[in-house]
Amino acid sequence: MFDRFGNPLWDLIGLIDAIVFAFQPPRPRRINPKDAWFHTAEWQRAERDAEDDLRAGRYEDFADIDGLIAVLKQNDPTTRLDQADRVATALRRFRRWR
Repeated sequence: MFDRFGNPLWDLIGLIDAIVFAFQPPRPRRINPKDAWFHTAEWQRAERDAEDDLRAGRYEDFADIDGLIAVLKQNDPTTRLDQADRVATALRRFRRWR
């Protein structure tokens, strides 16, 4: 692992460097302020819940975007129709763009 030219001194220096590195405190991660919402406890909890749902098979596949939007409108009567239609339009454009 540390063998440099078969010299035991280099092996010792490499081992010391590895030990020093292992005991250094982790550097604080810089978070872009635009992405701060993703790192909130509430959002991370929702991410874990979504991963659990995926692993457990609690999701539905849709043949097209219109089917997805219909279910969203059905499940959330407070959804404004114009918002759902804008989402559908954006998804259609994205699908054509890819």
